[in-house]
Amino acid sequence: MTQHSIITLVAAAGLVAVAGCKPKQATNQDLLAQYDGSDYQDDMVATDYEDVEDQGDSIDPRTQAEIQDTIETVYVTDFETCLEKEMDRLENRWVAGDFSIEFTIETSGMVSAATMLSHDIQERRTLNGEGKFVSEGGAEPRKAENFTSCVEEKVYKWEFDPPPEVTYTHTYNGAVGEAW
Repeated sequence: MTQHSIITLVAAAGLVAVAGCKPKQATNQDLLAQYDGSDYQDDMVATDYEDVEDQGDSIDPRTQAEIQDTIETVYVTDFETCLEKEMDRLENRWVAGDFSIEFTIETSGMVSAATMLSHDIQERRTLNGEGKFVSEGGAEPRKAENFTSCVEEKVYKWEFDPPPEVTYTHTYNGAVGEAW
């Protein structure tokens, strides 16, 4: 017998010995057998599905999608108009940013409330000492202070068709201006 054959034979014998010593793992049936009827029932967590709090009315997801689509295809120009006014006021075409507005739509389709939640509309390039617009090294960027009131005023004039089935508050997150 060669030395290689002896090593192979010893390794195989070792594997057989290890496999024979493997501890038994508990199965689901073994765990279930540890419970008698009363302990099992006591350990169960159950919910009473008959006593559920009313979650309120909701709108059809298709109506919600229609609202979002109407904003993005029809009313998006209102955001652009408000941005243009701020660009003119600041005498700077490099104004851009993100915003979030929340508004309530009645079952008639008319908007009854509008609140700008946040916005970061400001100059993205400002004049430097040489009179050139730069993204760094220019004047301190100014905020689009009138953007909020302009957008809120426009949103109050919006109308949605189809209207929501219940009074619905929608949050729209958008961005305006050129990429910076």
